[in-house]
Amino acid sequence: VNTGHPAQAAGLRPMLIGGGWRPAASGETLPVENPAARAVIATVPRAGAADVEAAVAAAHAAFPAWSRLAPRERGR
Repeated sequence: VNTGHPAQAAGLRPMLIGGGWRPAASGETLPVENPAARAVIATVPRAGAADVEAAVAAAHAAFPAWSRLAPRERGR
């Protein structure tokens, strides 16, 4: 998935929180390894408590409008 985030060009896959792509608040990352090839295939943010709180707050804010959508519209 091409996020358009500048860090993706360097192999970092940012998190999607509140409709925006972002790194972990701590700046920490984790390598994702293909176990068959034993090769790093991506680097992802190491989410922490601050990231979880941001995601929960974004979900809470989005829920009222989202819950009013028809199921077909939610699936888009």
